[in-house]
Amino acid sequence: VAAAMAPSPMAAVLRAAVAAAWVSAAAAKSIMDFPMDVRQRNVVRVSRLPCDECATLENFYKENSLVFLLFYERALVGKHHYKQSIISGFHAACEDLQWSRVACGAVDMVEDKAYAEQYIDPKTAPAHILVRDGTPIQMQKRHIDKLMDKPGDKETILWHLRDLLTSDPSPGALSITTEVSGADPFNRFLRSYRLVVVGSADRDDQDARSTFRAAAQRLVLSGDVPMALEPPGAGKKSKAAAAKDKKKRVAFVLALGGKALSGSNLTKGKVAAFVDGKKLDERPLVLKDSKETVVVEALRALAGPGLVAADEAAKRAEAAAAEGRVKPKPT
Repeated sequence: VAAAMAPSPMAAVLRAAVAAAWVSAAAAKSIMDFPMDVRQRNVVRVSRLPCDECATLENFYKENSLVFLLFYERALVGKHHYKQSIISGFHAACEDLQWSRVACGAVDMVEDKAYAEQYIDPKTAPAHILVRDGTPIQMQKRHIDKLMDKPGDKETILWHLRDLLTSDPSPGALSITTEVSGADPFNRFLRSYRLVVVGSADRDDQDARSTFRAAAQRLVLSGDVPMALEPPGAGKKSKAAAAKDKKKRVAFVLALGGKALSGSNLTKGKVAAFVDGKKLDERPLVLKDSKETVVVEALRALAGPGLVAADEAAKRAEAAAAEGRVKPKPT
């Protein structure tokens, strides 16, 4: 009887496989560790429970510096207009933030109420918080007033995130890659940034566009290509400081269509690095059907030497300005 009740080798193997699957899912902590469709939605389920698209709160904080977190109850979805508008607005804002610096997570209080109780009164759900390096960022009254005045409004949600995170008020301030469709927008990037890493894709090839942006996100969030946000208040600088860093350090740009290519001196099917508006290097890369890993390596190969050249150019410009040989030109 004892032998009959003993677990079979096959049962042990199955239990080990289930445990391994849970460990694998739990180990998917950074937004970059998740499948492409999850990264496009930019919302990870934050839970203690095992699932393919889950991460524990602790792991999610550990691997994502900037987290926008929603607390909600699944049972109330679709049953209350005000509450549903907040949930829908959160998801719409997070989708706009795909491939950005901000990773979104959602906590279903039906199963993970303890997570919510660390931050909010569960009776006030749905509610969202912004977290930097594991610490919630305190909202100001003006943020609360605007959010309550337009509950669930996507643009208001995005505004309050930008306002809390950076002094840059532009809509793309939290983005890593900017898509341009004409020669003039691209040339503005060349004038405004020391280093511009650029690729090209057809406007209707959404997969190619996503792959480029995913690769750029991976390089920035992994630290291979540092791209710091200007913190709130950084816009108030002395004239000397403003002149010193008139140009930003690095940008990733994706040119869409022939007009953008004609203005970029870039051939379709290539990626290139520009330093102070001049092409430093280019490499063949057809984005269509390319793997993200291939694109990452191509962009890394351009960005590494490009950053060195950009920093040298910045030092030369600073030294020349200090010696009075030239004055920094406004951009």
